[in-house]
Amino acid sequence: AMTAFRLPKRLAGPATIGIFALSGLVDPEAHGRSVAYFQSRGHRVIVAPNVSAQWRYFAGSDQERIDGFHQLLADPAIDVLMAARGGYGLTRLLPRIDFTALAATDKIIVGFSDLTAFSLAALTKARLVTFAGPMAAVDFGNGDVSPFMEKNFWPLLAGSTHDVASVASDHRYPPQTIEGPVWGGNLSLLTHLAGTPYMPDIDGGILFVEELAEEPYAVERLFYQLYHAGILQRQRALILADFDECKPASGRYPYSMGEVVESLRALLNIPVLTGLPFGHLREKITLPIGGQARLNIGEGGCSLAFYAYNSGHKG
Repeated sequence: AMTAFRLPKRLAGPATIGIFALSGLVDPEAHGRSVAYFQSRGHRVIVAPNVSAQWRYFAGSDQERIDGFHQLLADPAIDVLMAARGGYGLTRLLPRIDFTALAATDKIIVGFSDLTAFSLAALTKARLVTFAGPMAAVDFGNGDVSPFMEKNFWPLLAGSTHDVASVASDHRYPPQTIEGPVWGGNLSLLTHLAGTPYMPDIDGGILFVEELAEEPYAVERLFYQLYHAGILQRQRALILADFDECKPASGRYPYSMGEVVESLRALLNIPVLTGLPFGHLREKITLPIGGQARLNIGEGGCSLAFYAYNSGHKG
């Protein structure tokens, strides 16, 4: 079933980038900076009409947001669809996504955080590999674009294999190589899809997760939900990426992320690794959700390579 995932086209030269907003209200200055940045690099930019809209917390009403996305999805000129930002909002839109149109597209679709819900649904319902990676306003409109992020973004979209630099990780696992589909994203969003029709059914995967501003005990509880649902046990490896601001509040006992990792290692018979540079941080890698990955575990760290996540034809 793994090989049944469909791969997007690869990027050859300057791209036409469509910026969409399915979640939170977009900061107009950061958005403007991202458009200018892409144009300065020779790319063409098309912006969904709702990117400048607001309704409550969101970048327009539910209907405006999904219409804006579908408009870009239907535009044959667009190569890459990139979220402006995350936040909250995709949960409301899952039943409105045109999965038939997604199942027919070969566009590259990129985002993270709230976009986890979209990427996992796209994999489940349209068998489409999308990318957990940078977002326009957040990462290209921040006034300080990370060269590390770019080095792990554009080449990934252009090639058919990509090696990510080695990651330091304290562990006691023997050296080994693990291969399988890489998948995951934001832990809250991933867990929130368990038991729904949008949760991918993946065996033998390399699962990566990140989280922002959740207390460690709550993070551990999310992991236990994935464990009780039988999802964690079916993977070949679990990788914890960035858990920014996941600190214990002052209380009777300051339960730490270190203790969460210890609990997971005691619970699971698979390698549990830390330190993957992905999440709510400036220096992030990009990962193909549903793409094939090779995880090399060595002494004091690990490295990750992606392959066969791109179809051979030029876009």
